[in-house]
Amino acid sequence: MTTIYIDESGHSGDMVDSGTGYDFKRQPYFALAGVGLQDEEEWDERLQALRDRHRIPSGEPGARSLASRPEFSAAVIHALLDRRAPLFVELVDKRYFICSCITSFQLLPSCLGYPESMRLDFLRNAVSDFLHAHADAQVLDSFVASCLTPEAGTLHASFASLRELATQTAEEEEAAAQVAKGFGRIVEAANTEYHALSGAQHQPWLEFLPPPELNTSSTQAWTLPNLTSFMRIYARIDLYYRHCLADVRLVHDQNFEVQRILGQGKAVAEGPDRALELLCTPPSDHRFEEVAALDFRQSHEAAGVQMAEVVAGATMRFFRDLHTGTGVCPALREAMMRLISEGDERTGYGLKQVVPTRQVRIGAEEAWA
Repeated sequence: MTTIYIDESGHSGDMVDSGTGYDFKRQPYFALAGVGLQDEEEWDERLQALRDRHRIPSGEPGARSLASRPEFSAAVIHALLDRRAPLFVELVDKRYFICSCITSFQLLPSCLGYPESMRLDFLRNAVSDFLHAHADAQVLDSFVASCLTPEAGTLHASFASLRELATQTAEEEEAAAQVAKGFGRIVEAANTEYHALSGAQHQPWLEFLPPPELNTSSTQAWTLPNLTSFMRIYARIDLYYRHCLADVRLVHDQNFEVQRILGQGKAVAEGPDRALELLCTPPSDHRFEEVAALDFRQSHEAAGVQMAEVVAGATMRFFRDLHTGTGVCPALREAMMRLISEGDERTGYGLKQVVPTRQVRIGAEEAWA
């Protein structure tokens, strides 16, 4: 039996609670980490030895102590990589996350019939990048409103804001004019399909929104980055273990707020729902032949959860500090660059960056774009 311990960092509520101007209350990034352990007693001893070496008090590390001791976080990451422990990390730019939801569910929804392919993945990335670079708060607000109040009027308003974005960008920014025109054609194609469905389908606007049946309150759960990150990591684990999950157990840090949502997300991931294909881009495999168990434990009860907390927190802070220009500890930079470099898309191992293409880091010497 292998246990994958999962914990998060940088969660500040759903995307509706986005702070001022979508600054997400100074938490622009979210990270979810899954750490796989087999010999838990041995890892418990290793973790305690690292605590002693870096003078970290026993018990749950705590965000404050981890932030002030980045060398400890770096040492934990190196220990996991040295032993090639199963390691799955999702790093999400929250603003880009909203842009990718607009792309996948409103502009290139499954009802348009595009077959899944590398070409479609490239198009999704290009559209999401365009939105991240040019969309203002009005565009994002309109999409969020269409999710919270799913009806014809809010969807029309969202399409109108996207159409206006395409027109303004084409007129005002010469370098982006051609991309803006292509973006405008995508908006019109989605809008045309919506009108075609309107006469033949009840509540056709639901075809252009995140699936409401997954949520505990309207469609708000799909605006939680931890839900989609959890589903992506689960699909990556399926790829890593080649569909053999009967002896795999997922243990998430106990959080009553999200337990029901994650349980629902896991059930959907294991089913035939087309929505998962829109979210679980490579490296992942959502063709579940076997399913893993899901449990929740307090972090102080499991060294694995604590190690997942360390990895998630270090990842979130590393990208946040790069984004803000804050100094990064050299030891942590080295560990994060190693985590990035040793990732393997063939197996799903390592760090997946859900960020604009120009901000993807691929090597130790690469400067922040």
